[in-house]
Amino acid sequence: MKDRIIISVSTINGTRHFNISKLFKRNAIIATWLLLFGLIITAAVIEYLLRTVDKSQAQHQQLAVQASTLRNEIATLQGSKQQLEQELALKQDEMLQVVNRVGEIELALGLEQHYPQNLEDRLDTASINSVARHAMLQLVPNGSPLEFRRRSSRFGLRDHPIIGKQTHHKGVDLSASKGTPIYAPADGVVEVVRNSKEGFGNLLKIRHAYGFSTLYAHLNDFKVKSGHFVHKGELIATSGNTGLSTAPHLHYEVHFLDRALNPQSFMDWDSANFDLVFEKERSIKWDSLVSMLETKASTQLQLSSHKDAQLTAVSD
Repeated sequence: MKDRIIISVSTINGTRHFNISKLFKRNAIIATWLLLFGLIITAAVIEYLLRTVDKSQAQHQQLAVQASTLRNEIATLQGSKQQLEQELALKQDEMLQVVNRVGEIELALGLEQHYPQNLEDRLDTASINSVARHAMLQLVPNGSPLEFRRRSSRFGLRDHPIIGKQTHHKGVDLSASKGTPIYAPADGVVEVVRNSKEGFGNLLKIRHAYGFSTLYAHLNDFKVKSGHFVHKGELIATSGNTGLSTAPHLHYEVHFLDRALNPQSFMDWDSANFDLVFEKERSIKWDSLVSMLETKASTQLQLSSHKDAQLTAVSD
C-alpha cells in the first residue's frame, strides 16, 4: 500500500475511494509543468506576433507615405519628361534645319558627299571652304570693274580700230559713258597712276595678291594715288576717252606673273560659279592656292576654337 495514494470523495450518495499510484502522480506533475511552459511560450509568441503586427502597420504607414511622395515625384517627372520631349522635338527640328542648311552650304561650296558625316566635322569643313573661298574672291580679281553697255572688243587677236593692223589685244574693251565709276575687283595696292594723252591714255595699275595684277586704261580721272592700298569694291577711277580711243570705254586687263590672261574669265567669276575660272584658266595652279588658303583657314579656325575654350574655362 506504500506506492498508492487513496483519495476518498464523499457525497450524499455515499463515499467513493480513488487509488493513485506515485508514477501517475509524477506524470501528472510533469504534464502540469509542460502545460504551464506551453502557456508561457504561447503567450510569448502571441506578444511577439502582436509587436510584429504593430511594427508592420507602422512600416505600412511609412511605405504609404513614401508611395504618395513617389507618386507626386513621378507626376512631376512625367511633366518634366513631357517638357523635355517637346524641347527635344524642337531641338531635333532645329538640328534638322541646321543639317539641311549645312547640306545646302556644302552643295553651294561644291563639297563632295564623302566628306565626314559628323556634323561638327562637316561644319568645320564648310567653314574652312567658305573662308578660303571668301579669301580668294577678296584677293584675286573677279567680277566686272564697272557697269558697261557692251563689250566692244574681246581678248586675243583683232584688227586695231585706229592703226588698222592685226594685233594681240591683251584685255577687253568695255563701252561705258564718260565718268562711269570703276571699282577695284580685289584687294591690292596701286602700283601705277599715269596721266597721258597717247596710247593707253590715263592709266592705272593695281598689284593684287598671289601674283595677280589688273590694268585700267583710257581713264577720265583717278580716285586713288600710287602706293594707295585699296579694298575690293573701292572706287579707283572713272572711265574716259583718253589716248588712242575712238569712244568712251574702259580697256581692262588681268595679269598673272605679268602674263596677260583673258579678263572675261575673271569677270564671269563669282561665288555663284566659283569653279568657272579654274576651268577656263587651267595654266594657273589653282589647287596649290586653294590648298594654301584652306590651310590658313583651318589654322584660324583652330586658334578661334582654342581661344573660345580658354574663355569658357576662365568663365567657369
